[in-house]
Amino acid sequence: MTDPEPRRVIAYVGPSTANSAADRYWTRIFDSVRRCIDTEASRTSRGFDALRTALSTADTAVTLVLDGTRLDEDVAEGIGTLLADEPTLRIVVATRTASSAVADMPSDTRILTSDDLAFTVDETAAYLRDAGVPQERWVVERIVHRTGGLPAVIGRLPAALSPARIPGVTETEHLDRIVDAVTDSVTARTIKNEPLLAHLLRPVLMSAMTDTLTCSSVAGSGVDAPTFVATLESLGLVESVPGNPARAYPDAVRRSLLRRAVADLPAEPARTYLVMPGTDERGSDNAAQLGQVVTLRRDGRFAEAASICDELASRAVSSSTESTDTTVTSDAAFYFQAGLTYFFAVRPHEAMGMLRRARSARAGTPVGDDAAAVLGLMHALRGEGPEARAALSVDRSPRRHHRAGARLAHTAEQVAAVLLAIDRLESDVALDILVDIEASTAPNELWALVLYAQGSLALLTRTPMDGLRRIKAEIRRHPELHAGYNAVLVNAIRADLELALGDFDRAQNLIADSTHLFTAPVHARLRLLTGDPAGSEALVHHYGTDPNCTPRQAMELAVLGAAAACALGRDTEARPHLDRAIALSQQTGLLRPFTMVSPLMARHLGSLGVALPTAAEPTALDTATYPKSKPVVRLTPRERAVLDGLIAGRSARTIAKVEFVSVNTVKTQLRSLYRKLGVNSGKDAVIAARHLVLD
Repeated sequence: MTDPEPRRVIAYVGPSTANSAADRYWTRIFDSVRRCIDTEASRTSRGFDALRTALSTADTAVTLVLDGTRLDEDVAEGIGTLLADEPTLRIVVATRTASSAVADMPSDTRILTSDDLAFTVDETAAYLRDAGVPQERWVVERIVHRTGGLPAVIGRLPAALSPARIPGVTETEHLDRIVDAVTDSVTARTIKNEPLLAHLLRPVLMSAMTDTLTCSSVAGSGVDAPTFVATLESLGLVESVPGNPARAYPDAVRRSLLRRAVADLPAEPARTYLVMPGTDERGSDNAAQLGQVVTLRRDGRFAEAASICDELASRAVSSSTESTDTTVTSDAAFYFQAGLTYFFAVRPHEAMGMLRRARSARAGTPVGDDAAAVLGLMHALRGEGPEARAALSVDRSPRRHHRAGARLAHTAEQVAAVLLAIDRLESDVALDILVDIEASTAPNELWALVLYAQGSLALLTRTPMDGLRRIKAEIRRHPELHAGYNAVLVNAIRADLELALGDFDRAQNLIADSTHLFTAPVHARLRLLTGDPAGSEALVHHYGTDPNCTPRQAMELAVLGAAAACALGRDTEARPHLDRAIALSQQTGLLRPFTMVSPLMARHLGSLGVALPTAAEPTALDTATYPKSKPVVRLTPRERAVLDGLIAGRSARTIAKVEFVSVNTVKTQLRSLYRKLGVNSGKDAVIAARHLVLD
């Protein structure tokens, strides 16, 4: 039987850049062909003529795969010439650019557009299944809908898909976050790796704020408009608009750029983006949807509320000369509500971006002041004292508290003030403010923040049982609010309260499934208090380098890292951790993290000879959050005997003789002992034993 398809050589050529001349492109194709076949073509001439010679003298049929080709007239004409020269030649062109020259291409040329390359639902399902991460049909459909089937994003999803989720976060929201994170990564990397765009991030983000992209729309950005647009197109970031010379970002790419714009360009005055789309007069449909957002949020259905905000923000519009004061007010109201919603849906960066936009759009008005109050609360929660105080410094004396939303903003100001006072160890000030908050018994949307503040004060005043009882009672009254970021906050403070009471198992159960950065210090503290300083130190190193770590989390982890190093007898390694904590304290005004250890640990930190912003030993001993300790490292009689032998300086063989057992038995007991103490050597075991309570 003969092979119906003769043997072919496939020569692949990667995407061309926007500034690549045609002769340079032909040289790249020639080099690719020459690597695949034996050719007598001149090695000094490497252009189009050399390519024609190489193809004409090839002994085997050749298929050229030209990926990301810029189909200008010279390239299109060259392809036609090559096909006319060699009847056996095949050329597959994957292009992201449209050109009138395409119409003149030979009829048997295969040109793949972005629509052809996009993954369908069935293709995505098959790809994920082959990659070892099969998904349900609805998951695949949502992925394709959210990504538009972009191959670059689909290709990276298998490595990102994970079953682990934050408690209180729905499966749909978890999936959307994964897809968005992968899309953001692909978009950012694409821009960073293109030399012509690497230093033009701002124009790129600005260009995503309009419906379509033309040379005239970016002319005022200080860039070479034709080259800028052509570069975006060649990278696949923008596509042609049928029947229109303009270009447009695919929805997934545009949403990605807008997410970054919210974080990187919070005070951009020239444009209004991520606003409510719809009719020119921002009609009643948008108002109804925004009302639905508020209702869902108050019912604790944060993911659903956030999805409506995403829908409302899906089409960016320009706020140009036709904008009226009514329009700006409507936009600001949306920013404020979307900011609150994203905060509770555990999307802090988007939340802060929206709130900044609301504050900027309506500075000096009730909406702007309300946004500033919530923004101040978010800064206080992050441990950013100066920023929180700056956001809350606006004079709000004209505020009328019966106005819708005013009570929520007033509560935000009060909770922020409580957190700032606790961070400065001013428990009396914090208590006075909390009494004022509690005078209004009806909970509002800041329910979890109030509980977090109450629990934090209970830790500072060493009344953890009272704080825990109050939180548990509130959860029983309002279980629907114990979701999203509310659940993260409440579970974190509950776990710390349980630690202060010495109930380590309950603390572990509360945060066991949480990977949120907010609970990272609690995880590390739990390890330290349960006799695993090595495990605590490992968590500090893992989370402490995360760029999303807030100042509060970073400082708590630094103090815990110092305490863990001390517990392991490595005072030299503890000092850099403590230096970092001191630097963060000086920047933020935070003092409380120095008290978030046991008295023994605080005393050891105070003995390191490092000048602390607060007298570590007396202050920490007076306000130590975890004064209680119980014997949590329990050793068997055999393990205790082996440890006593190590402390006495005996070898494993000597211990075996004294205890009348074999050396292998001693080695088994040593492995068990090391595991319980969280160490890897006999020397570290002796050091750990001196700092831990053993039973």
